[in-house]
Amino acid sequence: MHLTARENAVLALIAHGSSDRDISGALRVTLGTARKHRENIQQKLNAGKAALLVWHYLRLHPGELKKSR
Repeated sequence: MHLTARENAVLALIAHGSSDRDISGALRVTLGTARKHRENIQQKLNAGKAALLVWHYLRLHPGELKKSR
């Protein structure tokens, strides 16, 4: 499984609780693009739910969420 740099950025935002609209604003992309990034990540990680995406993020970046608080 390989995520692009942009997909990793989107995954980090998801893990921090960002909605598709939040991601759209943060990355300065359309809402449709933000949704497509999320869909691509979900397919690549075989994760249908946001909770699974957060789990994958924590697995790939242990301790990362603690740094942001």
